[in-house]
Amino acid sequence: MVLVSGLALLQCRPDPMPNPYDDVDEVETVIDATAPIPEGTFAWLHDRMFQPTCANSGCHDGTFEPDFRTINSAWNTLVWHPVISNDAAGSFEFRVVPESISSSLLIERLTTFIPNTSGMMPLSVDPESDWNENKAAYLQALETWIENGALDVNGNEPVVGDLSPQITGFGGFASGSLEEPYLRNPEANYRLEVEAAPVDLWFAIDDDSTPLDALVAGLHLAASPDSLTFAPAVEMDQPFTFDAANFYGGTSTYSHRVTIDLTGFPSESTWYLQATVDDGTNAIAIPGPGSQPYLIPLYSIYIP
Repeated sequence: MVLVSGLALLQCRPDPMPNPYDDVDEVETVIDATAPIPEGTFAWLHDRMFQPTCANSGCHDGTFEPDFRTINSAWNTLVWHPVISNDAAGSFEFRVVPESISSSLLIERLTTFIPNTSGMMPLSVDPESDWNENKAAYLQALETWIENGALDVNGNEPVVGDLSPQITGFGGFASGSLEEPYLRNPEANYRLEVEAAPVDLWFAIDDDSTPLDALVAGLHLAASPDSLTFAPAVEMDQPFTFDAANFYGGTSTYSHRVTIDLTGFPSESTWYLQATVDDGTNAIAIPGPGSQPYLIPLYSIYIP
């Protein structure tokens, strides 16, 4: 008798609410990740130098390290990355050593022929590259970046052994949808303009050694960038992944989502975001103390 009652209760339960993401594989996901790239930053070096000049077919396109296909692969295979080839004296330990041009093999490979190597880089220059015309300027920018600490795309100083996580893009959608992304306003420093309603914010996060599902991420929301650290953190979840445009002209995997309910938030108000990521060794906050100033409006949302 008890068993029959239990079955009756099970049969009377309402059907679960439909999952708005059940059909995500059928949606062509677009992210508006428009952003300026400040000259001399690592993102600028990748966009102007590494990708068009070094990631050519059969070279540093994933065939050989360093891997210059994406901004993350370039970063992860350069900074504090052990060398494979070396000079006869074994003078170099890492490809890029922050604050030391003389200890960075990358500079040596671009300026000097090292015997018993494939030659001075680049071995060939594709038509899309302006390396031959602007070589001196690019080398100067590269040396300045190294001298200033070889900061990552978010302005973080690299740490030997385990590099900090990288955030390469974020975008927003009405909660439960991936079809119509909220747009950024280039006339307002590329802030993200959203509705006063529940919003899903998606983040593209990468790490050199930690799997995506092991990264712990959160979000702070405040009315002023100065009060972000005092705002309570909302933990991001990881329901699934998709690939879309990033801040730097390439494509990244978006894996972390946070839903914020902006219902009742006042019109014509700006809200600032700070994303945090912990890979178990390094914990970062973007924008943070070392971030480029342009990231502050880029990590903001505006309610018209």
